Amino acid sequence: MKASPSKLFAVIFMSSALAACSSTIKLEEPPKAALDSELTMDLQWQVAQVAMPNGDTRGLTIEQSPERVFVANSQGFVTALQKDNQSRWTDQVAWESRLDEVITAGPTLDGSNLYVGTAKGRLKALNPRTGELQWQVQLSSEILSKPVVFDNAVFTRTVDGKVYSLNRRDGKVIWVAEHQMPSLSLRGAPQVLPTEDFVFVAWETGIVQALSTVSGELQWEARIAIPAGRTDLERMVDVQANLQLRDGVLYALGYHGKLAAINPANGNFIFLKEVSGLRDFVIDEQAVYLVDENDVLYAFDAKSGAQLWKQQSMKNRFIGDLAMYQNQLLVTDSWGYLHWFNKLQGTEQSRFQHSNEYGDGDKIVRVEVDGEIIYVFDGSGMISRYKVRPSNLAQFRAKYGDTWY
Repeated sequence: MKASPSKLFAVIFMSSALAACSSTIKLEEPPKAALDSELTMDLQWQVAQVAMPNGDTRGLTIEQSPERVFVANSQGFVTALQKDNQSRWTDQVAWESRLDEVITAGPTLDGSNLYVGTAKGRLKALNPRTGELQWQVQLSSEILSKPVVFDNAVFTRTVDGKVYSLNRRDGKVIWVAEHQMPSLSLRGAPQVLPTEDFVFVAWETGIVQALSTVSGELQWEARIAIPAGRTDLERMVDVQANLQLRDGVLYALGYHGKLAAINPANGNFIFLKEVSGLRDFVIDEQAVYLVDENDVLYAFDAKSGAQLWKQQSMKNRFIGDLAMYQNQLLVTDSWGYLHWFNKLQGTEQSRFQHSNEYGDGDKIVRVEVDGEIIYVFDGSGMISRYKVRPSNLAQFRAKYGDTWY
């Protein structure tokens, strides 16, 4: 199913990484190596919101419940979509709410609320069944960090360096912690990572902190990026990638910094690797998979930090945040391509171009994996549902083998 063509836009807008600075850039797509793809995708439905011309999509995500998918658009739209394919657009959209301000973070779903953050610094809780406003609270400045729910609190960050813990039932502030911000940083803010004892926060100063979940008091901090160089740009450090906690280890990735494995109890380093990146990375039992600032993919041993492989075929493709699809690494780029990589060797196994109804590939903002289903949210405001299956070539080889001739 597709929305009206009047709602579809094919122009890609690229925003500058620096805060308060954006521009439209015409990009030449780098060449791709020939590939016999093992996987392909069948489009099940597409629905469009309005386009997002400012390209400010860093804090926007896809949320899902068993029956619905939720997306927010920087132009103020929050939409709930039925997962199952419906015959009409009006049936596919369960509800759509228009907020009279720019949405910069979310949505985040819990059992009672759907949370979004706005450029005016408002945290809003909507009814996930109807889209009606439940409550809203005014915070100190713009919210670029996706709200995160833990126990009875919702946590978020504002661009002026404040972390908030709020009551998820009514939005009342439980505590506020503050960090001095640099004069120059990348646009965006990673999610905070709350646990029973600590709330872990990554800052634009290159510092990772652990705050008390109960009070917000500082417990420890660790620096993973140190300013160096002659110019302000060279000295700029940041932590934009979301922190990850797995098997008792906290992982962080710094821009102009390092990949760090940290003891979450005290902030001591387990290992450090010289690699700079700003996109979200993924972890499994064996490895940490990341993309650096030059679009080079890496895998590092999750226990020792030893480099397992390095893949340079994605250079200059403006890779987005990484994801996992079953036992493969899923990579997206600014020309609408999804790439599947073998996690053991780092070789590309499959490739598919997501496109609008005109056949144009749009920058992929976010993907959400649900079994064999992949939801794609792109820069034109399009949300698409695909089902992954073996390609025709893969099916042919499975039936006849490689010696059919």
